[in-house]
Amino acid sequence: MGDGPLGISCDWQQTIQQRPQKNIPVGYLLDIKGMGKDASSFPKSKSLFYTPFDGDAPDYGGVQLETVGAKKAVRCVGLITQLQWEGGKLDPMDFTVLISPENKADFTGITNTEVSQLKFWICEWDSAKGKWFEKCFPLGDEANGPENEMSARLNQKGSEVMIHVGEPENVGVTDVKFCQMTFQIIPDKTHLCNIHYAHNSLDKDVYAWGYVEGGQS
Repeated sequence: MGDGPLGISCDWQQTIQQRPQKNIPVGYLLDIKGMGKDASSFPKSKSLFYTPFDGDAPDYGGVQLETVGAKKAVRCVGLITQLQWEGGKLDPMDFTVLISPENKADFTGITNTEVSQLKFWICEWDSAKGKWFEKCFPLGDEANGPENEMSARLNQKGSEVMIHVGEPENVGVTDVKFCQMTFQIIPDKTHLCNIHYAHNSLDKDVYAWGYVEGGQS
């Protein structure tokens, strides 16, 4: 088992403009459930974004690629721009995500910290092999819980729940408006989570995050 850390910056513009630049990962927040919301109607909407990943069917069971003309696309809640984790099993994970303004209300005023399901997928270009590969995604609690997803809690400092959503704004040089959402998750003390992390298309690792209270760490 590896121990991290993770520090991944993603190029969200690749998912909209299909730019030829291939040296920065692209990431997708596929789904997030919990926080006291009705799972059938939360989040309100998912958007379709291009993916440069052009390999065979992904290994990650939590993502499905859709065909849009000659390209592939991913339906997701938001585009990951940053994922940070110091590497300890109890260390928080920090996500920075661009979401649709339509979903801003869903993530505003959160007081329930339970995250019952979180799925994400990050891929990157391997310049040595000339191919895209799956860089990072949750394998889940493969022994005693759901696979392909994370269970966690939003971190809380005093009365402040660590999830914040900015106002809609144009991002970069496009006229597309996003809201930047940042959130920090911590282990829920009930589920472990293994994280797939690939350094390139051949060198792959598994990192362990979380612990079970009263069990083995």
